[in-house]
Amino acid sequence: MSNPTANAPGAAAIGAPVRARRRPVLIAAAILAASGALGFGVLQGLSGTAQPQAALAPLVLASDPVAAVSPATASLAARFGDGAEPVALQLMAEGETRPLALAEAVRLPDGTTHLVGWTSQGSLPVLRRDIRPAEEAALIEALDRHLPEGSTILAFPDLSRRLAAAVPARYPLAEAAEPIAVPVDWSGQAGAIAAQQAELLRQPVSAAAPSGPLAEFLAALLAEDVHGAARLRVLAGSGEAFVLIHLEDAFQIGQIGAHRPEILRMPVGGAEFSHDLARGVRRAAEAGGHAAWAVDSGPDGALRAHFLHDRAETATLLAQLLPFNTSRLGEVPGTRLVWQSGGYWLYRIEPVGAGE
Repeated sequence: MSNPTANAPGAAAIGAPVRARRRPVLIAAAILAASGALGFGVLQGLSGTAQPQAALAPLVLASDPVAAVSPATASLAARFGDGAEPVALQLMAEGETRPLALAEAVRLPDGTTHLVGWTSQGSLPVLRRDIRPAEEAALIEALDRHLPEGSTILAFPDLSRRLAAAVPARYPLAEAAEPIAVPVDWSGQAGAIAAQQAELLRQPVSAAAPSGPLAEFLAALLAEDVHGAARLRVLAGSGEAFVLIHLEDAFQIGQIGAHRPEILRMPVGGAEFSHDLARGVRRAAEAGGHAAWAVDSGPDGALRAHFLHDRAETATLLAQLLPFNTSRLGEVPGTRLVWQSGGYWLYRIEPVGAGE
């Protein structure tokens, strides 16, 4: 499948990069950016380390007094059972007037809140990757129609939990804590941020290095492709099994745990693919010494380039299952591509020894 891309005149249209490793910008910088007090270049370039903050402003996930939920979120609420309510939310830092992130969610009668939309308002993802209601609705519709009975799906914990609320299947990572990306400069407040998120959502959240089945899942994705697929098969157990990943998962994985792979992201302009755009992205990759690239659409519809920096990472299962120019989509031994829409890629995990 081809990358979704855009009409841009070439390398000159490529913006400044956002880096998903080593020196993440502070949440404080995102707050300032949302309020207009910080320039675009500082967030994008990450050319230095931001000043440490003395205290963490409390984060509040509150009802958005202006926004209405999208039709996609309303349709998702109907799938989550009786009493499920679609809500529009915003993540605010106490004392600030502009949100850090805009969200849409399905809230259950017991208060559990499933995020089905999340749009960070700065250049970097705030706590988690962006989530788009239309993509979630298309995914749940496809799984509900075509997933074989008794199947197992390996996916990130939050995604596993919201799928489990709507689509019968086995989700081994649904009990794990969702990893959030807290900037290293605020590591002393990481536990407090995670606990606050868990309380607001009434779901497990962690800023610590992943452990248990989630660590095994990430290790499989970051292993060489064939070995990674075999490790996923072991993790999934017997029966029909699938792995579900999103292009933005690569950026998120680069911000947690072992802080790999190193991913850079930058705007490229436009909303449609062109050969000029592809040439511009390729030249930007070569100029930056990056090993691979992929292009997708951001929440606003504008196209973005994702650069995988280290050549060794192109051999990982993660890179081979996602639409980087070096990947073998649909050809990785031990997997079979069965569905793709938006940023989501769903692969069947073949039984060990299949095809030998």
